[in-house]
Amino acid sequence: MATLLQHVRPKMQRAILESEARVEQQMEHIVNCEVLCLSSWLDAFELRVLERLAPTVDVTTLQKEIESLRPDVTVLLAPPKTEPESAPTTSVDDMVLSTLFGDGMPLQDSSRTSGKCPLLRSYF
Repeated sequence: MATLLQHVRPKMQRAILESEARVEQQMEHIVNCEVLCLSSWLDAFELRVLERLAPTVDVTTLQKEIESLRPDVTVLLAPPKTEPESAPTTSVDDMVLSTLFGDGMPLQDSSRTSGKCPLLRSYF
C-alpha cells in the first residue's frame, strides 16, 4: 500500500498544480473579457457625451431674467401689512364650559347595541 501511495502522490500533486494553473488562466480570461466589455461601454459613453452640443448660455439674457424675478422675490419676502385675524374662540369656550358644568347627561345606548363593536354594526 505504501508503494502505491509513493507512485500516486507525484501524479496527484502534478494534477493539483495543473488544475490550479487552469483555474488561474480561466479567471484571467474572464477578467480580461470584463475589462474589454467595460472599456467599450466607457468609450461609447464618452462618444455620446462628446457628440452632445454644449448648451450656450447668453449671460445678458440670464441677467435680465434674474432681474425680472427680483420684484417677485421682494414681495414674497416682505412682512405682511395686516395682522391675520384669529378665529373667534368664544363658541369653543362656551362648549367646553357647558360640557364640564352642564346639567345634561349623555344618552345611554340601548341594551341591544351595548357591548357591540360600532364598526361591525355599520356593516350589518
